[in-house]
Amino acid sequence: MERKTTSGIILTLLLMGMSTLTFNIQLGRADWIWTETIYIRSDGSIYPDTAPILSADGITYTLTDNIVANVPERSSAIVVERDDIVIDGAYHKLLGTTAMFSKGISLDGRSNITVRNLEIKAFAFGIYSAYGHSTAAIYGNNITANSQFGICLYGFSTSIYGNNVTKNTAGISVDHSSENNIHGNNVATSDWFGILLGSSSNNRIYGNNITSNWGGINLSYCFNSSIYGNNITATYWRSQYVIVLQDSSNDTIYHNNMIKKLGLQMYIHDSVNAWDDGYPSGGNYWSDYTARYPSAQELDDSGIWDTPYVIDENNRDNYPLMEPWTPTPIPIAANIDIAPDTLNLQSRGKWIAVYAQLPESCDPANIDASTILLNGTIAPVLDSKYDFVTNASEYLVDYENDGILERMVRFDRAVVASRIYQSVGMPHEVSLTLTGELTDGTPFEGTHIIFVVYSGGGCGRHK
Repeated sequence: MERKTTSGIILTLLLMGMSTLTFNIQLGRADWIWTETIYIRSDGSIYPDTAPILSADGITYTLTDNIVANVPERSSAIVVERDDIVIDGAYHKLLGTTAMFSKGISLDGRSNITVRNLEIKAFAFGIYSAYGHSTAAIYGNNITANSQFGICLYGFSTSIYGNNVTKNTAGISVDHSSENNIHGNNVATSDWFGILLGSSSNNRIYGNNITSNWGGINLSYCFNSSIYGNNITATYWRSQYVIVLQDSSNDTIYHNNMIKKLGLQMYIHDSVNAWDDGYPSGGNYWSDYTARYPSAQELDDSGIWDTPYVIDENNRDNYPLMEPWTPTPIPIAANIDIAPDTLNLQSRGKWIAVYAQLPESCDPANIDASTILLNGTIAPVLDSKYDFVTNASEYLVDYENDGILERMVRFDRAVVASRIYQSVGMPHEVSLTLTGELTDGTPFEGTHIIFVVYSGGGCGRHK
């Protein structure tokens, strides 16, 4: 019943959005215009083999040119049939022609898929999955002007970060999944909600800039979710609600900027949630607070109002903020390569090298190595006795031989292996995420999948 109710709401609003959203796509000159679907087959091959996608290892599939997909209605530009891969747009474009129910990238039934550094425009769905089996990572993409959803995933445990998702009928939708991390995205000017989660649990939505949408965040039939550090602004005259919670309970919602020019801040149905992080951390900033509580005073010079913001009898922000919260900076999406990309846990090798390639506007020499972590816990080797720590000619390298420098850091192989061995069986694909900051404090983040084995023969894929 929950799934049917959620699907009915989605279908109704999608049809409304499709009736109001039209495009005028100018297809100009392009080297690659496709009228048939491109497939990444389960055996690793690419069909047709003339498609502008290359893979040297069967793991990373890189676009080598822009693709204009003039595919029929209900068709996809790229269909993925292989698990455990990375689709790297290399800052190219995947352009549709707004055909009805068309998809830019279809991930139906897939596991452990990463999509990065790609512009996806003018489909019905930018990235789509009717169902999935495992994790997905979508980062560093520009997903814009799609007539239904920018990103629409069903059944994945998803990490969606550092994307620009704008001018779609709806921004990001994740349904029937758990442990989703949606952060550092710019989600703007959607005709429907910026972020929608349905029938999901244990989610984190944080550090997003969600502006000028019909509504900001919608959680339907969700629980145990955390929503914090978002800038949520609804400015359209027809904007309805900043947050909608329908049968969504045990959620924690704090350090968000709830900015609504007209109408109501919230719609809540059968939901009981926590709206603050206690004192003195505080709750949320509400743009209509002073109008509702004109006699409120500051509490103990804390920057917190002394009067709770009451949403309904079961939901209240006990420590509303007097000034807008400063949202978490949106991370720069980095391309990450790891060598070796097959990790034999019995190997006696000393290092694992990780190469971080930033967008061309960023200088990898400005990466602060002391801020770097692998999977949030493992620090790189920074002992100055090693030349690769102190010598820029060794740690600034063109690893991919594409004329763009990467920042190389090395990790103690035994430490990485011990952490992995505690968490996965063998053999196994493992997603490793590198995070860090530039010297000016700007964060960056990138993910790479490696293959882990436990054998004396050293079998597996090597780079």
